[in-house]
Amino acid sequence: MFFLKNAEVIRNDRVGDGLYELEFRAPQIASHGEPGQFIHVEVKPHPAESLSPLLRRPFSLYGVDSRQGAISILYRIRGLGTSILARAKPGECLSVLGPLGRGFTLPAKESVTLLVGGGMGIAPLVYLADCLTRLSCKVTVLYGAETASELVALEKLEQKEVKCHVATMDGSKGYEGFVTDLLTCVHAGESASMSIEKQADLLSGSPGESHTLSSGRTLSDREANDIHRQPDIIYSCGPLEMMAHVARFADERGIPGEVSLESNMACGVGVCLGCALKLKGGNAGYAKVCSDGPVFPMDRVEFTVGEEARLQ
Repeated sequence: MFFLKNAEVIRNDRVGDGLYELEFRAPQIASHGEPGQFIHVEVKPHPAESLSPLLRRPFSLYGVDSRQGAISILYRIRGLGTSILARAKPGECLSVLGPLGRGFTLPAKESVTLLVGGGMGIAPLVYLADCLTRLSCKVTVLYGAETASELVALEKLEQKEVKCHVATMDGSKGYEGFVTDLLTCVHAGESASMSIEKQADLLSGSPGESHTLSSGRTLSDREANDIHRQPDIIYSCGPLEMMAHVARFADERGIPGEVSLESNMACGVGVCLGCALKLKGGNAGYAKVCSDGPVFPMDRVEFTVGEEARLQ
């Protein structure tokens, strides 16, 4: 069920360089919105400007407060539409359609979960983390960005009952390198800023074997067992190449998982077929990211990884 509402802007805060968090008052959307779903926002240009852009813009649900009837989105200025959106002021109203799409599948209570987000892909995972903690799940988040100033959701995550590890490409905070480098050491009980050499040490051997770090310290039985524990389910959203790596990691270990995909969308409700996605398997056919997704099982998505990672 989705609604078309004129939603009042509560705040539109600049949270980083070209990054904004926009909160709306939309009680019906807030009461029905599930993690992984999105809203379609009509961007109203300034009267002096052209009538474009005509199409709505899709944004993942970043936060939902059903008691206050509020929803929030996280967005980056990328073009005309988001530049106009950044000018929206409290008290103004924007036409919002939602909640739309298929969201994440929630696991059983007290499940062990792993969330891997890169860049703006962290947005749907923040609301997902909220829902998982309400289910008493153990939640670990791997959060990657280019630099520390782009880790704009970190404070929100640290306020939740989750374990969060960060990676930045320039090493300004947390581990220096790709966030996917942390996948193999997330259950080691060590700092997320550990060196690659230490990660390799932690991964050597198998349960029941001796584990000695490069420092000479031998892991306790409990620590060694933690290394080889695996999550019950993995969720991911971010750059395609990152999600492809996460999907491969999950497949090699037999762990179920889901990814949230981004696509250009015109209608947002599955009518225009502008966001068709070819699924894995010869007879699998096509799916519509807006209505069949944006969340899909990892093993159904065909990733092509290279200099220009893309979806088939």
